[in-house]
Amino acid sequence: MEQRRSQSIVQDKNFRFAVQIVGYIRRQQKDHVNLVLTRQLLRSGTSIGANIEEALGGQSSKDFISKLAIAAKEAREAGYWLRLIRDTQPHNHPELASLLEECNGLLRILNSIILTTRRKFMTHENSELGEAVDSEPRTLNSELRTQNPKPPHA
Repeated sequence: MEQRRSQSIVQDKNFRFAVQIVGYIRRQQKDHVNLVLTRQLLRSGTSIGANIEEALGGQSSKDFISKLAIAAKEAREAGYWLRLIRDTQPHNHPELASLLEECNGLLRILNSIILTTRRKFMTHENSELGEAVDSEPRTLNSELRTQNPKPPHA
C-alpha cells in the first residue's frame, strides 16, 4: 500500500473547496439555466485542485509555475460563475457568499505562490546561469507546504 504524503495547505483548502462546490451543485434545481451555470462552476471549481496536483508533479520550475497559473485561471473562472449565479438567484446568497469568499482566498494564495516561485526561479536562473538543480521539485513542494494560508491583503 502506498504511504500517503503530507498535504500542503493549498492542496487541503482546494480539495475542501471542490467538495463544497459539488455539494452546492447537488442541492440546486435542475432547470435548464441552472444546469448550464452549475456545470460550468463544477468544471472550473474542481479543476483548481487538479491543476495544483499537476503542479506538484511538475518537472521544472517553469512547469510548476505554468500549472499553478492554470489553477489560478480556473479560480478566477469559478469566481465568475459564482458571482453570476449569486446575481441571478438571490435565494442562494448566504452559501454563495461563503463560496465566493473561499474562492477569492484561494486565488490570493495561488497568486502569492506563483510570484514567490517566479522570484526564486529568476534569482536561481541568474545566479546559476540556468543550470538545473536536482533538488528543485522537492524545494517547490516544500514551498507549498509552508505557504502562509492568509497572505496579506493587496
